[in-house]
Amino acid sequence: MRFRTAISNVSLLNKISRSLAALARSCVIRLSEEQVHFIVPGNESSTGVQVWSRVNVSTLFDGYKIESNAGNEIWLELHLDSFLKVLRSAHSSVGSFNDNGRNASALSDADVILKLNKKGSQPIWAFEIRGYTATRKQMSITHEINVKILSPKRQQELNEPLCPQPDIHIVLPNLLELRNLVSRLSHVADDVRISANHEGTLELSVNSSRVNLTTTWKDLVIPTSTADDQERVTPPSQQMFSTTVAIKGLLKFLTSHLVSGTAIMCICENHCVIAYVYIGELNETGGVLTFFVPGKTVDDD
Repeated sequence: MRFRTAISNVSLLNKISRSLAALARSCVIRLSEEQVHFIVPGNESSTGVQVWSRVNVSTLFDGYKIESNAGNEIWLELHLDSFLKVLRSAHSSVGSFNDNGRNASALSDADVILKLNKKGSQPIWAFEIRGYTATRKQMSITHEINVKILSPKRQQELNEPLCPQPDIHIVLPNLLELRNLVSRLSHVADDVRISANHEGTLELSVNSSRVNLTTTWKDLVIPTSTADDQERVTPPSQQMFSTTVAIKGLLKFLTSHLVSGTAIMCICENHCVIAYVYIGELNETGGVLTFFVPGKTVDDD
């Protein structure tokens, strides 16, 4: 089992990891020849929100080499806090910018190499940050974090949640603005009802003993139907489809505003919402982060 790569987009990897860290302390990473999958299963998240994501290798890495007896795939689990500490160090070193230009601690001609190694019987991810100081002195910084290699049995236990076919897909407004709004709603109620129709209307509604609030967006984009959607009977354009979710869970998903890109939400009425956060433009995306936010019923309370 071998794995070695240069991290070409430290900033994006840091943002993805921060989004995952809002959900859970650890995550599963499935490495394959073409894609990297970031997984947070439901039992790892206090809110039941799951993440099943795939990012193209070329979006994050360069000089990527992987070998294993399992079809050149490696499944591992790591603690996100440890991972983020390394990524912050790497992001600072490879040349992040502040208001005055280049970060003073940044190295020039810097690169970050990641390898899968072992210390005794403990698998580790070893990071080497190499570059030159302002005085052209060569510098190398090394970090190591423990990882757990997943057994085939554990891999088979990890499955995406089974959901009904979505009733509607809608392109969401700016995720940061949406997160700020939902954060304010959290002071009013614990749950929010999400509704949308094929006219491009999206509503967020909260009800409490003190106040009832509904926020509405009009004329949002409805994505082009897929072949599966075209086989279904088209509902009236004004018909609303709804699901109630915990505000805490919705806020966890909305941390993905860090990744930016277009986000599409699917509503499976009275069951769940599924959100796809795309890296880059839809027609040339570098990957997608998929969030499953479970719905709530009256009995859940």
